[in-house]
Formats: sequence, structure tokens, C-alpha cells
Amino acid sequence: MSNSGRGYIGLPAALLLLAAVLAAGLTVVLLAPAGAPAAPWWPAAGIAVALLGLVPRRWWWWLVPAIAVTTAVANIGGGRAVDLACWYAVGNATEALVVAALLRRGRDTLPELADLDTFLRLVAAAVVGGATFATIASSGVVVLTDSPFVNAWRSLSVSHAASTLLILPLAMAPAIRRPGRWTGELLLQLLALTAVTLVVFGPGQTLSLEFLPLPLLMWAALRFDVRIVAGELIGFAVVTVLLSARASGPFGFDLHRGALTAFGIGAVVQAYVLTSLVMALALAIGLEQRRRLLDRTASSERLFRRNFTESVVGMLLLRSTEENLLEITEKNDAAARLLGGGPSIVGRGLGEVLATEEPLDLVVAQMLSGTLEGWKAEAGLRARPDARVEVLVSLLSREPEPTFAAQLLDVTAQFEARRRIEAAEKLTSATLDTTPALIIVCDLYGEVVRVNGATTVLTGFAEDELVGTEVWDLPFAPPGSTGYPTGIPPDAFSQVSRETDLVTSTGQRRRVLWNTGYVRDERDRPTYIVMTGTDLTGERTAAGLNRHLLEAAITTALIGIDPHGRITVFNAGAVNLLGYDAQDMVGTPFVDLLDPAQLADRFPGATPDEAFDRLVAGDDADATVPRDWTWISSDGRPHTISMAVTVAADTVAARLGYLCVGRDVTEARASQDMLVAALDKERLAVERMRQLDEAKNEFISTVSHELRTPVTSIVGYTEILEDGSVVDPAPEQRPLLDSIARNAQRLIALCNDLLTLGGLDSGATHWARETIDLASILTEAEDAVRPMAAGRDITVSFSSDPDPVLVLGDRVQLERVVVNLVGNAIKFTENGGSVECRVERLDGEAWLVVSDTGIGIPDDEQAQLFQRFFRSSTAQQMAIQGTGLGLSIVAAIVAAHGGRVDVRSAHREGTTFTVRLPLTRVRRG
Repeated sequence: MSNSGRGYIGLPAALLLLAAVLAAGLTVVLLAPAGAPAAPWWPAAGIAVALLGLVPRRWWWWLVPAIAVTTAVANIGGGRAVDLACWYAVGNATEALVVAALLRRGRDTLPELADLDTFLRLVAAAVVGGATFATIASSGVVVLTDSPFVNAWRSLSVSHAASTLLILPLAMAPAIRRPGRWTGELLLQLLALTAVTLVVFGPGQTLSLEFLPLPLLMWAALRFDVRIVAGELIGFAVVTVLLSARASGPFGFDLHRGALTAFGIGAVVQAYVLTSLVMALALAIGLEQRRRLLDRTASSERLFRRNFTESVVGMLLLRSTEENLLEITEKNDAAARLLGGGPSIVGRGLGEVLATEEPLDLVVAQMLSGTLEGWKAEAGLRARPDARVEVLVSLLSREPEPTFAAQLLDVTAQFEARRRIEAAEKLTSATLDTTPALIIVCDLYGEVVRVNGATTVLTGFAEDELVGTEVWDLPFAPPGSTGYPTGIPPDAFSQVSRETDLVTSTGQRRRVLWNTGYVRDERDRPTYIVMTGTDLTGERTAAGLNRHLLEAAITTALIGIDPHGRITVFNAGAVNLLGYDAQDMVGTPFVDLLDPAQLADRFPGATPDEAFDRLVAGDDADATVPRDWTWISSDGRPHTISMAVTVAADTVAARLGYLCVGRDVTEARASQDMLVAALDKERLAVERMRQLDEAKNEFISTVSHELRTPVTSIVGYTEILEDGSVVDPAPEQRPLLDSIARNAQRLIALCNDLLTLGGLDSGATHWARETIDLASILTEAEDAVRPMAAGRDITVSFSSDPDPVLVLGDRVQLERVVVNLVGNAIKFTENGGSVECRVERLDGEAWLVVSDTGIGIPDDEQAQLFQRFFRSSTAQQMAIQGTGLGLSIVAAIVAAHGGRVDVRSAHREGTTFTVRLPLTRVRRG
């Protein structure tokens, strides 16, 4: 489809227009003045441009040559020489291609002539096209005849530009808004224009009365649509050109007496026609544009009023007076419900109903001075001290008096959630501060965001000196160290450990075992890096190797290994740790102590000897970096060991073997995992609460400003298009408009369902508590669902006990339950089926039973039936429309009334929903 709303014409219509090019060209050549090498007007040019403008571009490859051939045939058939006809044919085809390309640039087809910008674009394209043809054709005229180039170019460019400007507006003009509205006036104007034109340009007329038809053309421009004006201009131009070509009228008289040449009369007549066209058509387009703007303004005002009254967000209109800076002049229903009962708030000041921290007189002064565009704040309600609202005030207009709009959003639930989050954050801070290990939390860019109290105590640096510092610039890092103390884990699920030194603020060195891991979100994506440090200074400061071995014998495994990977020393710490006999272990391969699965995972495809060589490879000078390994004890239990392998060498660096130092960190790793898990859970809890807060705010804001408003606009404009206020829709367009309106109503229903669920979840929905006869609701529900069964072969019946079935609840919400259940039953029941709704008393409860003979629900899907957005596979296969929210709303409302919902169904065997509510006890006097 094009931007103007028109579709492409078919092949038969295109061939018909091509025939029109031939007929128009042959006619004007035969009627051209004797001796003129070119016709004074060439309507075939405008028809050719319209042809290219109304067909797909993929047809141009054969239509442009066809136009050239048709033009050549018309010229030759009219008696022109073949060579001159070929020049004209090339020029006419080139002109049509140039003008069509200029008008369709950035569009699929011709634009609608509905504004002056499009008209100016048409004028420019016509001038360029006329100049293109005149240049090509005048060159042929000069080569083949004795006519001067300037005279020929002037006449040909004007005649072809006039042809384009006369004929194309008829193809580009908007459809007539109200056909038959001006029948009498239009007939009178046409008769007057025809009579005056025939008189002014008739035979024997020599007076210069060319101005007389212009007021009648202005009459048409002022009163009628652009399409009618374009048609009248074409008729006026045809009569004027034909009579002038026959030496009639003032222009023909000038030709007859020799004041004009054959080329000159064409230029003068076309210039006159162009002047008339520009005056009348520009005026008609300007008036049409003004009428559309006025209609659009009126529609926008109606739409604004409708959006104001029907908005789900509380809205107030206020004005600024000398007595009251923000006096409430109008409110919608949502604002009235939000602000509570009591006397009417209309006529009161905004400060009388809202408790704000910022003075409202200062806010008004800043907005009126232009220093503040809008004011947004959270305030309390004087009529409801326990409630909180978010208020947004904006300036609508300054004249004749300052007018403001205020939007109110209930954020009571979010306010309470924020208070709970703050309490949770305090608990997390207390947990971290009481942990004796060093804990440093940084973001993924390496900037420290939090440290615990033990870190400041051990290092001597205050918290403000550490937070905000990049981890590689920490003040307690030893000289020459770079990067993270323990390195970066290779992925989000692994950890790394390393022992390093740190220098306290007093210059003391301490040995710390660091463990680093990622904190992940609910999608297992890394969000923070947590470094936990254990102070090992006491274990590393013992003097002498023998004393260190004696002290570490019970807690540290020291294993000597020869260059071939066999155990030579197995100390008491290793015995205590693993339970093996020291004598039995001497001579066995060291890798036998390691978990085979872990060894194969880290060194895939390696033999035991190759695995040991790769374990100690590249460590000729220093110990390997401490790394966690899983050792298997004699009873088969795994132990997490922080293991480092040191090369044992003599004074000339001859390798004697290796010394493996292993420290059992099973409990430390478990504690770290528990701490990380606790932090992760706490972070998730805080994040989910924050996301809940943001989601509710964004959801309500999106529904009120980004979804409900445009959908309402779509419905409003669709109604305007359907009732023909702007233009009567074509028959083939009505199904499209019906589809737009139907789907827009579905979106509005989806918004209402989501808002209902949001209110039920947040507790913002206000429930009425009254005694209701459940049977009385059926009558109102029956009226509500009757349109759903209209036009379908479905039997819908309602029945109830003769005695009252009394329950305590909200009539509106219980009616919603009945409407949703019966509506679902109708929607999922095929023609020829039946739906039954009945109310009865059974087992001391009120039963609402809705059964149908519809498509049913598979057994394996019934457990998910009341989940939001769930739709059964049968409904999806049959492409039955729905949002999957109706039963969620039913379940929430029934649960709020202390009841429950049961379902009994099977695939293709119908469905029965049973709502059970407690009966109200009737007091007896």
C-alpha cells in the first residue's frame, strides 16, 4: 500500500491508461494549429506520469518503452515525420520516468494531495519534467526544422508542465468527503463556469476577458473538495486549449492577427491555464488542510476528555487563583476513590488534601517562571494517614489563567515494601560486620563497593578509604602486587584461592588466605565478586623448619615426592588427615591420593605419570600457586585440600624432588559457600523486592501512559473512520477497520485484566462487604454475556434455588467471577453446544456451577489452569483468542472471599467449574 492509502492498479487498468496516452496524443496532434511542429498542449504527458505512479516499480522496465512507442505512434498517426516523432517519444518517456520517480521518492506510490507541501512537490516535479521533455524535444525540433530552440523550449516546457499539473491532481486528490452534499450549488457553479468559459473563448470573441472564469474557479476552491476542483480545472483547460487552437477567443485572435506564433499561442494558453490552476488548486488544498486540522483538533479534545474520565490513574485539573494557588476544578473517578470519602474535593486546594514536604506555593512559582517543567514527589493523604501517593503536577496553559494537571498514583504497597527492604539491608550489614573473616565485595569492573568490619580492624584502614577504590589500588596491597589478591575465577561457577601478604596501616605484614567467587543472579549471570580472607599470620610466623613441621604435623599434610612422582615422606599431619599408614604410603604414586574424576577432568587423556608431570610443570623456582584439590582418605571420604607443591633443590639447584604442603580447607570452603549462598539469597531477596517495586511502578505507568492511551486513540480514530466523519470507508476497508477495533478492544480488556490482578496482588483493591443473594447476580451476568453468544448456535441457561443463597462479599467482584466463567464456557464451546450456570446450596456452602459441552481441558494441563497467561494446548491448536488471565482473576477473587474453585474436565468432553463460597449466617431475632 502507498502512503496515500491507495493500492496499485492492475494490468487491465494499466493497459487502459496506456491506450489513453495513445488516444490523447493522437487527438491533440490532429487538432494542433496548422504549421506547428508541436501541439500547444500534451495531456498524454500527465496520463503517462499517472500510469507510472500507480503501478509497481517492477513494471517500469516495460511500461517506459511502451509509453515511448505509444507516443511515437500517436505522433506518426497525426501526420508528423517519423524522425521528429521519435524525438518526442524519447522525451515523453523520459519525462514520465523523471516525474514519477520524483513524486514516489520514499513512497510506494503517489502521495495524497492533502497539504501544500505535497502540492509544491508536485509543482517542482512537473517543472522538472517539462524542462526535461522540452530539452530533448527542442533539440529534435532544432535539428529537424528551422524553429528557434528558445521558442520551442518555452512552449514545450510550459505545455508539458501544465499537462502534469492538470491531470495528476485528479489521481492524487483525497476522496470526496461527503458526496452529494453540494449537488445544487455544484450544478449552478458548473453551469456558470461553462457559460463564462464559452463566452470568453468562443468564436468571434476578441476582447481580453480572460479574468472572468477565475472568480468561478475560486468559488469551486472555496466550497468543494480538491478532487472536484481538479476535475473542473481539467475541463476548463480542455475547453480553453481547444477553442484557442481553433483561433477563437482573445488568444486565438492574437494568433489570427499574427501577434502570436504557433509555438507562442501554446505557451501563452498554457501559462494562463497554469496560473488558474495554481490559484484555484492551492486555495482548495489549503482549505482542505485547514478543515482536516480542525476535525483533528476536535477529535483530540474529545479523546482527551474521554481519557481523563476513564483513566485508571487518579487525575485532577487545577487552576491558580489569587485565593488558592492550586484549586481543584475537576477530578476523575480514580482520584475520588484514591483521595477517600468525605466532602467533595472540588474547589479545595491541593495542599488541603495532600501532605507534602515541599511548599506548593514555591512549586507553582517555579513552574510559572519556567525554571521547573514539572513537579514529582511522594506525599501522604490527609484523609488517609496510612496511605502514600506519588503525585506529578504539570503546567497545561498560562492563559487566560494558569491551568495545571495532577496525576495521583497509589504507592502505599511500594512504600511498605521499601521499608521492609531497608530492614533487610540492616540485617545483612549486621551479619557481615559480625563475621570474623575479611570480606571485600567489588563490582565486575574491580571497584570496591563494600567491606565488613573485620577488614577495617585487621588492616587498620577506615571503610571510606577502601570503598570506591579499585581492587588493584587497595592501600594494604604489598609493594609490587597487581590485580586481584587471588586472581579471577575462570567462570561464574568456580572459585580461586591464594595466600598473599597484606600491609596494615601501621606497616605490619600479615599472611592471608584469600578465596574469590562470583555472586550470581537468578539467571546465573555474575553480578559481584566476593573475596573472603582468612588471617594465617600465626601459622606462618613460627621460627625454623623443624618447629614448623612439628607444629604443622597435626593439621598440615607434608608429603615428600621424588622426581618420578613417588611418595618418599608422609608426615603425621597427612596420616591424621587421610588415615593411611605412613610406611604403606612410601613408594606409591602421589596422584593416587587425588580424586580420579577431578584428575581426569583437569588433565584429560593423561596417564598418571603424565598427570604428575603436568601438575609440577613450570615450577622450577617457586612453589605452585595454592590450589584446591580433592583428596580421598582411607575410608573413601573426600577432603578439600589447599595444596601447594614446592621444588626441593640443593645449593646448585639440582632437583631432588618435591614437597607437597596440604591444608584441609573442607570446612572453610563449606563456610565460604554458605556465606556466598547467604549473601546471594539476601541479594536476591533485596533485588526481587526492588524489582517488584519497580515493576509495579513501571507497569502502572506503562498501562496508563503507553498502552491505554494509544489503544483508546486507536479505538477513537477507528470509530471516526467507520462512521465516515473523515471519509466514507470503501466496502473492502470495513473488515480491516472492524479488525482494528476488535483487536483494540482486546488490548483494553487485557489492560483491565492486568490492572485487576495488580490490584488484587498489591492489596490496593477495595472490597465491599455486604450480604448478597448469589442468585441475584445471575441476572446482571446474563445481560453481560448475552453479546458473547450473539450470532452463535449455543444454548446458554441460568438457574438458581428458589430460596436466597446468601454470601458475604463484593457484588461487583462476584459478578466478574460469573461473567469470566460463563464467557470462557461460551468461547470454548462449539456451535450446537450448551452452557449452563446455576446457583444452589450444597453441603452447607453456596455453589456456583458453570458447565459446558465444549472442547475440554487435557488432564495433564489442569494443574496449571489458574496460572497467569496459561492457555491449554487445545485452545492454542484451535487458535481460540484469549490472554490466559481470566481464570487467574477468578481464583484470586474467590480466594479473597474465603472460597475455592474446583474443575472437572477431559479433552473434548466439556468442562465444569464449581465455585464454593461460605454462606452468611442469618441472625434471627
